[in-house]
Amino acid sequence: MKWIERIIDVSNYNVKTLWNDGIVREINLKDFLIEKGKNPNSSYNKLLDLETFKKVKCDGTTLCWENQIEYIDVDGSIKKGSLDIAPELLFEISVPNYKEVI
Repeated sequence: MKWIERIIDVSNYNVKTLWNDGIVREINLKDFLIEKGKNPNSSYNKLLDLETFKKVKCDGTTLCWENQIEYIDVDGSIKKGSLDIAPELLFEISVPNYKEVI
């Protein structure tokens, strides 16, 4: 299984990442966000704002944005959580940058 170890750079909707196999991959999320954003209830709409998008973090396996979703906890209270994207999907839509192998 592949996962993201860290973010190297963020530019516009493009995130340069280091994967657990040592390969640097670039992920352009603009089309993904536009497609997801067609649903007005999608949490991904928030990420179309570049300032929000640039707050992306790596949790050691994938990309995430803190406090971008709300969910109902087991006690019935509403809490904020991280919005993330499955690393398998990110790997699939990423492009390797073989010039940068770490």
